[in-house]
Amino acid sequence: MASQKLAAVAIAAIVIIAGVAAVFYLYNNNSADTPDNNLSSNTEGRLAIFGNANNDDYIDEKDIEFVKEIIAGEKKATYFSCYKTYNGNAVEMTFADANCDGKVDQSDVEWIQDMVDRKDDMKVYFYDVDGVIASCMYPITNMCIGYKSNYEAVLICGAADRCVGACDQVSNNGTYAKWYQAFKDAAAIGSRFSFDYESLVDLNADAIITGTRAWFDANMETTCAPLGMDIIRLPFWEDGITVSGIITLGYLLDCEEMAYNYAKIADSVLNEINDKIKDISEEDKPVVFASYNGTKIAKPHNGISETVEAAGGRYVTSLGYSPGNIDGEGILTINPEYIVFDVYYGFLETFDSSNPASTLDYVYDMVKNTDNAYFKTIEKLKHIQIKMYV
Repeated sequence: MASQKLAAVAIAAIVIIAGVAAVFYLYNNNSADTPDNNLSSNTEGRLAIFGNANNDDYIDEKDIEFVKEIIAGEKKATYFSCYKTYNGNAVEMTFADANCDGKVDQSDVEWIQDMVDRKDDMKVYFYDVDGVIASCMYPITNMCIGYKSNYEAVLICGAADRCVGACDQVSNNGTYAKWYQAFKDAAAIGSRFSFDYESLVDLNADAIITGTRAWFDANMETTCAPLGMDIIRLPFWEDGITVSGIITLGYLLDCEEMAYNYAKIADSVLNEINDKIKDISEEDKPVVFASYNGTKIAKPHNGISETVEAAGGRYVTSLGYSPGNIDGEGILTINPEYIVFDVYYGFLETFDSSNPASTLDYVYDMVKNTDNAYFKTIEKLKHIQIKMYV
């Protein structure tokens, strides 16, 4: 019976520390309408760079030997589907084809040797967040950045001092400026969705770090080509492949050590979680309704269902419930074992790291007084025992 259930309504104030926050982006994003990412996770290798012939996390002599063995007929290349152009026809490619000319031969051996030697001013091809074959000049020395997770990725790699242009959320004391003081001297370049490209002309940037074309100006590559700027679109919050995005960026920036340190930490956390839940059968996993404010069943790639599943629960969509609006009675109809709310709205904009007590007061005020979204839902669940965690 729903009235006898113990539901943990967790109103969580999550303090994300700059430099490690991309761990949270592995599972959390506040957009309710995040699109699917085409073929962004269909490769074996986490280092999503053409030249990573043996599909591991590194560009090294092993890749050279692997290509030589492919040429000699002793090994077979691994092929995957990707695009030469966004929304174009899918093609089959292999990371062993380092120069992306459609064949694996001696020229790839020479190309990868340059990559192993970290030769300056060489062209590197990589597999981006939309499954598109993209390229840039190595290493990236100066960049412009848009969107929170992109700043986090650059911080992780220790390359914040290379940012010469920042979106309006971070530049000019924007809404997230207090979180990203490492970028405070970067020039303002306008909205993260569509930059003020005229402002980029004099910045002498090599590249722009941005996100998927469905959200961030699909024409950016064409617009910026005359400026000599490469466009880097990597998965910095997409579920399950954030580590791939970080180590790929680490290579492109020549900041591999920092990127691999992050990967080691992320892997250890996720592996421990997986170890704890690996023997729990699907039917024994608790059913969890999780939501930012208790009013919606989240869509996939929103960060909500992925968090529940990663923690060993079953999100309600696995029971056949469709994403969309829901009220308190609807939540009771689902009959979940746990109910989790995640306070997000406005949090980054208002958090004061020098005064944690004021943050706690702010969170309580928000859940009580911001359209009463949380407490309207809780009121309908008042006969259930509620525990609140901050």
